[in-house]
Formats: sequence, structure tokens, C-alpha cells
Amino acid sequence: MTVVATLVIEGPSRSLTTFARAVPITVDGQAKGQVRAGKRLTLALAPGSHTVRAHGGAELPVRLGPGLTTRVRVERDAAGRWHVTDAGPG
Repeated sequence: MTVVATLVIEGPSRSLTTFARAVPITVDGQAKGQVRAGKRLTLALAPGSHTVRAHGGAELPVRLGPGLTTRVRVERDAAGRWHVTDAGPG
């Protein structure tokens, strides 16, 4: 039996500037997909420490517990750069 952890990446809030854009997501330097405004990307990963990045922004370190769900959110800062923030437990 393999134990996995779940990482849910929530897309940015819906707005005219983010609605049609798909934001690329990388985990541990590997492309894992894209997330659009108001949508979610759900990944099954090995428990432990990982880094999450949205479209070349700063990495966010996350710790995934076995059998648990962790949520992060993609946001845009005042300068228009994408970044990932902690959104709390699943």
C-alpha cells in the first residue's frame, strides 16, 4: 500500500486580467500542469518537503503529511508577478 499526500493548488481569483490566463505550476522544479482563475489543480505526491512555484515566481516550501491534503493559492502581487501562498489545510 502506497501512502500519498494531496496538494491542491487553487487558481487566482476571477478578474478580467486573470480570467483567460492559465498559470503554469512547477513542483520541485518539474512542470505539473496549469491552473486557471477560479479552478483547482490537484496533485498526488509523496509525503515530505516540496517546493511549489507559479509561472517563474518565488518558490514556496510546503510540507505534505501522509494521507493529508494541503492547499496553496496562486495570487498576483502589486507588480503583476505570480506567486504561491499558503491557503491552509485541505
